[in-house]
Amino acid sequence: MNRAIEKILLPIAGAVLLTACAVGDSDPIYLDSAEVDPIRTPPELDEPPVRGTYRVAGVYLPQMAGQSEDRPPRVLSSAEAEASRSHIRFGERGLYLEVEDELDSVWRRLGFTLNRGDMELEQADADDREYAFRFQHDPIVIDRTGFARLAFWQSRERIDHSGRFVVELQPVGEASTRVNLLDENGELVDMARAEYVLSILRERLG
Repeated sequence: MNRAIEKILLPIAGAVLLTACAVGDSDPIYLDSAEVDPIRTPPELDEPPVRGTYRVAGVYLPQMAGQSEDRPPRVLSSAEAEASRSHIRFGERGLYLEVEDELDSVWRRLGFTLNRGDMELEQADADDREYAFRFQHDPIVIDRTGFARLAFWQSRERIDHSGRFVVELQPVGEASTRVNLLDENGELVDMARAEYVLSILRERLG
């Protein structure tokens, strides 16, 4: 009788250990990056073609790949990300979206973007260039893979980034605009949530 119980418990214990070992702690590479001052060139030399910020490819969770309005944003390929005029970047206030377009144009386009599908525009402040909006989406259910599927007693992970947000626009030079994402209280948004919402805005703005 004891041997029969051991035969049942040993595989389950092994599955639990392997599941724990499979969990990783890797973070996006831009967490170690920093926003720096532009390079100053001596007057007798030509200005080099450099940027003061880093390019970021976009979302980092494979489960967040989708194309329709009611699904997670699509992960851009390297070629698409390079061709896009909107880029997610990392600065001193966390993630933000830089759009290669002048401030007035981005303000107008963003007004339409924030009132489509799963987003609802609640307030617009043209003087301060701020929009307040609500974002509502169906929770993302992460399917277990590998040995984690054997842990039948654990519920599947659910990710929900719904909530109220504020975006504030700032000019970056003459031809680019910075879109900062904050929560409804004007505080910074956590990394994964900001990345998800900004990815949708990036995809819609092009």
